[in-house]
Amino acid sequence: MELVGNFGEIRPNHFHSGFDFRTNGKEGLPIYAVADGYISRIKISAGGYGKALYINHPNGYTSVYAHLQRYNTAIAEFAKAIEYTKESFEIDTTLSEKTILVKKGDLIGFSGNTGSSEAPHLHFEIRDTKTEMPINPYLLGYTIPDNVKPTITQLAVYPIGEKATINSKHEVKKIKTVYSNSKYSINKQDTIIANGDIGFGIECNDSETGSTNQNAVFSIELQADGKRIYYYEMEKFSFENSRYVNTHMDYKEKQKNNFKIQKCFLSKNNKIEIYKDVVNFGVVNFNDNSLHLIKFIVTDFTGNSSDISLKVKSTSKCNLKALPIIDNAILFDCSKDNEYKKDDIEIFIPAYALFDDLLFNHSETPIIKGTYSLLHRIQNKETALQKPYSLSIKPINMPIYLQNKAVVISINNIGKKNYEGGSFKNGYVTTQTKIFGNFVVSIDTTAPSLKPNFKFTAKNYADFSKTKKIEIGAKDNLSGIKKYSATIDGNWVLCEYEIKKDLLFYTFDNTIKSGKHVFNLEVKDDKDNTSTLNFIFDN
Repeated sequence: MELVGNFGEIRPNHFHSGFDFRTNGKEGLPIYAVADGYISRIKISAGGYGKALYINHPNGYTSVYAHLQRYNTAIAEFAKAIEYTKESFEIDTTLSEKTILVKKGDLIGFSGNTGSSEAPHLHFEIRDTKTEMPINPYLLGYTIPDNVKPTITQLAVYPIGEKATINSKHEVKKIKTVYSNSKYSINKQDTIIANGDIGFGIECNDSETGSTNQNAVFSIELQADGKRIYYYEMEKFSFENSRYVNTHMDYKEKQKNNFKIQKCFLSKNNKIEIYKDVVNFGVVNFNDNSLHLIKFIVTDFTGNSSDISLKVKSTSKCNLKALPIIDNAILFDCSKDNEYKKDDIEIFIPAYALFDDLLFNHSETPIIKGTYSLLHRIQNKETALQKPYSLSIKPINMPIYLQNKAVVISINNIGKKNYEGGSFKNGYVTTQTKIFGNFVVSIDTTAPSLKPNFKFTAKNYADFSKTKKIEIGAKDNLSGIKKYSATIDGNWVLCEYEIKKDLLFYTFDNTIKSGKHVFNLEVKDDKDNTSTLNFIFDN
């Protein structure tokens, strides 16, 4: 077996919660139950895990199998019956321990690429059944051959607080590593002279025997003068805390340069459960005019390790000039609720939505053509959030008849627009969002586009006698497809949604007899703009 992703990897807005097993670009490989138990949950969604199965086991663990192409016949029929009862492709159903029993080695489904999967693979998890916390499968005997040491690509040194300096500057210093004679080091010219509170970070990854994939390490330790001041192990974490990945890493560096530098010091609001033996939040104070040794030790689960040391010359002198004052900046305490109000904008950030105290900044620029408000620059995209905040923007010159189509959109630095939701109420368009950046009020009046992936042989007539599926491209330009429903001869039928391909498809079964039938499809976006497609077909 080969992993394309392991437990604890840094992913967008979350830690990876299991193993991703390579299927060599193929779908349809048989998937078997890892132990006796019962199917406890069947979940089908257009995004996320796609088609997934959950098995509860007598030992208190739950195994999870995600992105499946399909289930075995019995489970597929059970799931389909639920979909028809609820008239919904997406379902999330819990089952009793007597409904579908399985034995170790039973065929439960086939590997696929459904949901938010970027390529065919099996996502596999082990969870604590009671707490639902994902557990590193390595800890339960799922080992992969591994004689490869972790790699260390770069280090980072951070000034903490306004008065800290690194080489007389209040700037983060990044240092590329050198690998020679099976050891990691830094170039001699990369000297560090530090004053004040300093944090350290490391970019590293791991692989397994015969693999070229760059996966996560199991643990990182930071020592200062031989004493451990920071340590973590990737054993388990809770899903509700998984978004703390955005403060575990250097989020700004990830946004700017796509580097995954793991900070070996903690922010004020960091509640992820992986840390141990952290002294003074992992921050080191330098002010004694002495030479200090900083050492990183990086280890994978099988015990392969790499280390690198960094000498830091401490100085009691701070030659730093006063930092520039940011116009209109307000200090927000991350442990408290924070509000910001002006005539045309209201912001409410709840306690612990921020990872650290923040010098909050907001500015405005004139209306962009085609929008209905000033452009509001709120902080920047390089500042991460743990949970959403409320954003209300007052529209300008918006006709009353468009108020129910009003939305908030964000606009990135290259002009790409992204839907942030929102509804008009009390003179503002209000939404909840987890990002900072540039925001305006816009409207969504365009219905989803529907494009049949077949040719009509006559007006509104198609012949499906030689095919097993009806496929229709479905795409929305802004708010996204929220709801759809398909009928044949007035009866609801199961139409699946492959979100990566913007594709809706119905697969013929024995309930549709040969002959002429009427197909109807209705698709709505998040602002209730609706498109329909109707035609007659033979099968």
